[in-house]
Amino acid sequence: MPKRVLVVDDHAPTRALIRAVLERERSEKVDVVEAACGKECLQAFDGQGPFDLVLLDIQMPDLDGYTVCKAIRNVDKDVPIVFVTAKSEFRDYNAGREAGGDSYLVKPISRTALRSLVGLFTTVKRKGGEPPA
Repeated sequence: MPKRVLVVDDHAPTRALIRAVLERERSEKVDVVEAACGKECLQAFDGQGPFDLVLLDIQMPDLDGYTVCKAIRNVDKDVPIVFVTAKSEFRDYNAGREAGGDSYLVKPISRTALRSLVGLFTTVKRKGGEPPA
């Protein structure tokens, strides 16, 4: 069964890059659902879920990624959330963890790092649990 990844970023070329990298993954099929803002993310999460992973930008025009992450955590404590952002300060990483995020990928995106994080977070349960059956 393919892994399902929700990609949330207001920058269309970033979404396209992530989609291209994930859809070229040869070891496992990945279905990508895109959202261009926080509101679209929450609508997709409610209407098209469940997802195996959320890749979430922080700076968006309507809701910031921290707010979106907290909203997702109110309904799903288990889905891994990785912030994908240009914000690279330690305080930004801490804010992401406090909001409920699991990891952080800094733009510009390394294809290798993206594939590695997606592979990790779609294989191992959040909080270090056993791999899915």
